[in-house]
Amino acid sequence: MAGTGRMMAVPAERLTDRVSIGVLVSLVPVSLLDEVIRVSGCADRRRRALPARLVIYYVLALCLLADHNYDQVMRILLDGLSWRSRGSRAWERAPSASAISRARARVGSDPLRVLFERMAGPLAEPGAPVARYRGLRLLSLDGTALDVPESEENSAFGYPGDAARFPQVRVFAVAEEGSHALVDATFGSSAVAERVLAGRLLRCLRPGTLLAAPAGAWSPDLVRRAARTGTDLLLELPGPPGSSAGDVLADGTRLCEIAGVPFRVVPTLARGALATTLTDPVRAPAAELAARYAGRWTFDDALTWMRPGWHGRGTVLRSRNPDMVVQEIWALLCVYQAMRALTCQAGPSRWCACRWAEFAAGESPTKRLSQ
Repeated sequence: MAGTGRMMAVPAERLTDRVSIGVLVSLVPVSLLDEVIRVSGCADRRRRALPARLVIYYVLALCLLADHNYDQVMRILLDGLSWRSRGSRAWERAPSASAISRARARVGSDPLRVLFERMAGPLAEPGAPVARYRGLRLLSLDGTALDVPESEENSAFGYPGDAARFPQVRVFAVAEEGSHALVDATFGSSAVAERVLAGRLLRCLRPGTLLAAPAGAWSPDLVRRAARTGTDLLLELPGPPGSSAGDVLADGTRLCEIAGVPFRVVPTLARGALATTLTDPVRAPAAELAARYAGRWTFDDALTWMRPGWHGRGTVLRSRNPDMVVQEIWALLCVYQAMRALTCQAGPSRWCACRWAEFAAGESPTKRLSQ
């Protein structure tokens, strides 16, 4: 299979694969794709064997059916679409690999980026306790590195070290706790610093939220910028706080300032210390904060949840040129969000709400985040 760096047995086509295509079309309806195609300006100007709508479904299916090769994915997609539409249209043969490549290049990555922007956002109901802490919506920021197939074009992404075998792309996201839905995401080459990527995600922060972030994802400048958004912070400390110790509180925590922002340092057995802008120990007990941080959403776990055996340090992408890598990453994020929505739909009705019609109507993630 392309992108794995070694030969693998191709699994046989299964009925469940066709069902998966049906579920994908239900979660990402045609009306939503038509809106995305219109907004991104990639509408077909003439009748094509591989229209933009089908190409977008195909790129999504590549991520959903990661253990199948390109030709198999197209056959399963076409069969699944025919099966779901009760045979109203049938394809005598699947398009060639070269035709698929040309169609992907023609559509580009913008429609997948716009699709993710439409789908991204919290899924938990405003009152769901698993997504809230003391009235604040819980968010986590985390990142991972995805290997991409080695090629002359993909070398532009850079290698994370001299001994690295594959070029890498760094991906960062903010996710809602409880539902684990993605609120926002961004990515760049391995040369882009983690804090630069984390800084792009400050755009999704709003008052009434509590953001948990690992030590490598923030800097004093990011602390100041994040504090100005009105969100509260729960940060892992890479070392001692940036200024002299302040008052020691009754629960053993102490007050300090980091980058001019008032913080409270919470010692933990597992990680040394956390720092939070929730400075009142009555409102936010130290043990609760430590437990919340220990159980936060992480990107590598999210990829493993999507596809058992995947992880953020292995080759999980297929595309052999940068434009298609970007397209594939946006598709991967879309598929992850769709699967989270499916999980929410299967859960208790009072726990999550999946309003896909609102995505098609263009409602912004930040509007839903403020609810």
